[in-house]
Amino acid sequence: MFTEELNKMIALKKMDLEECEFELYNRYYPSIVRMAMMNYISVLQGQLEKYNHDLVKNHQI
Repeated sequence: MFTEELNKMIALKKMDLEECEFELYNRYYPSIVRMAMMNYISVLQGQLEKYNHDLVKNHQI
């Protein structure tokens, strides 16, 4: 994967993560929705770790 594409994906994932966390902590949602949001947040965090690891592994940071 090219560095530019990877950086764009990371930026989008970070924005999505920030928005989800903001919504989760600042609005009321039923518990099942909160659980789904927390799961999605953990998936995003895992993806960000993987992408950052790929950048480090390829000596691109």
